[in-house]
Amino acid sequence: MQLGLSALLLVLGLTACGGRAPRASTAGDPASGDRTSANAASNNDVSDDRTSTDRASDGRTSDARAGQPFGAAEDFLPVAFSVHVRGTGRPVILIPGLGCPGAVWDDTVRHLGTGYQTHVLTLAGFAGKPAITEPLSAAVRRDLTRYIRSRGLRDPIIFGHSMGGFIAYWIASYHPELVGPVIIVDAGPALSGDLDEAKALRARWKNASDAELHGGMRAAFSQMTAVPRKMAPVIAQVIRSDRKAIGNAIYEMVTTNLTAQVQHITAPVLVIAADGGHQTRIRAQIKTIPDHEMIVLRRARHFVMFDDPRGYNQAIDKFLAAHPPST
Repeated sequence: MQLGLSALLLVLGLTACGGRAPRASTAGDPASGDRTSANAASNNDVSDDRTSTDRASDGRTSDARAGQPFGAAEDFLPVAFSVHVRGTGRPVILIPGLGCPGAVWDDTVRHLGTGYQTHVLTLAGFAGKPAITEPLSAAVRRDLTRYIRSRGLRDPIIFGHSMGGFIAYWIASYHPELVGPVIIVDAGPALSGDLDEAKALRARWKNASDAELHGGMRAAFSQMTAVPRKMAPVIAQVIRSDRKAIGNAIYEMVTTNLTAQVQHITAPVLVIAADGGHQTRIRAQIKTIPDHEMIVLRRARHFVMFDDPRGYNQAIDKFLAAHPPST
């Protein structure tokens, strides 16, 4: 996330790799309970191939169903993301990054093959999906924990790329009992940024013309891979994202620091990083995770799975073989 979001934020006037980190508050998260937006109902998209606020935060939220027994039946549809379910077997949840469609995980899903049930998310407001009014990252965490419980998913493997990796750290930190092995692709649990600059960026993003926004997105995302043919369809979907959703999501990540919380992760964690010069920062941020490893793929940019599929696939195969499902 540092490399890719740095490029995006630089285009838009805020550098993620510099500036001072905002203070982390110990107060509650601005998105708590079960609030939804007026248009959230149109985001209730669960398909299944088997049958068919201005303050810094430490990421704490209130989960209305936190005390619900595991696997309890619940008529629940998420509003913070849509999800496409495929296959049967060991459950895998895949969370894409800022503005991106779930299709960025297509190669990963194909590589996993049989024996896995994949749940591929696309977040609200991204890639043409309807936006919600509440803070997105916190809403995804809330809805995903309820989704895991309602579907009875036991120890699901969590993949997260970029912003999706940030959300994966968040869920694994605050709900360690719900997740299995975690695979983070080029993301850390905190961005560096100035709080006032983040506010200004959010305002500029909302007021920019479509031409300015789309040009900035194309310029930024084109730097995030060495394989343009793989990025072209992604960019085509990214520019369909809701401008407020993008601006707010960046602001949420800049103002939410999870570094102090990752020590509570009990699942094994694999971080696959790009060769972008930000590895030292990520290593420092994740050093308190009890069971973690990090590898750097030297030929890869931010979309690691596009640039070095062989190294990426070998890393996830080795990691998952070392952490089989519990019996």
